[in-house]
Amino acid sequence: MKPTTSKKEELVAIEVWDWQTRVLHWLNAILIISLVILILGAEAVEELGFGEATEDWLKSTHAQVGRIFAITLTLRILWGFVGNRYARWSDMLPFTQEKRRAIVENIKWYLSGFRGKAPVHIGHNPLASLFYIALFIVLVVQALTGLFLAGIEFNMFPASLLTAGFDEHTLEELEEAIEEIHEFGLWFVIFFFIAHMTGLIAHHLFDRGGLLGSMIHGKKYFKKDELGL
Repeated sequence: MKPTTSKKEELVAIEVWDWQTRVLHWLNAILIISLVILILGAEAVEELGFGEATEDWLKSTHAQVGRIFAITLTLRILWGFVGNRYARWSDMLPFTQEKRRAIVENIKWYLSGFRGKAPVHIGHNPLASLFYIALFIVLVVQALTGLFLAGIEFNMFPASLLTAGFDEHTLEELEEAIEEIHEFGLWFVIFFFIAHMTGLIAHHLFDRGGLLGSMIHGKKYFKKDELGL
């Protein structure tokens, strides 16, 4: 899309995130937050002894929401192959020397205490992209392990088709092992959320390129000299 200039701020607005990326971003964000709240709520109910019925309801709701999340996560992964240039995996993966150099520049900027000019990136921040890739890997594992646990605990489709072939002892051992993986993923997601919000706020305060609002309206703002105009 052709850049548009804001005379008031003397910035150039570039349409970066397409509407599909934004919708999937917010759907996944809402679902992930809901999943975290539900499972932490279930654990709190168990610790406080509020009754198994409430705990089971929270866990089964968590499993149902998880099935929806597995679909929206799959859609976002697929959109990474067919979306606009900034939505694609090629914008995230550090395959080029330019992206690897940008990662180093970002690390230096963070370590300097946000002094000087922030590195300019139209699409994904190359340093943040490393964490996004790690997050997507963890989320895929979370979706798969979550579906499997839902099949064991609540006989939910589609994992119920797989769990039907195991004896009770094997299922118990599998459940215990998978729960460990799933719980690690939970705390990784919580850590990522805190780091993500910290990074967004830092860029909003020191960079002022409209990063916080870009996932709402799709635009990011740059000075002309930053774009070589």
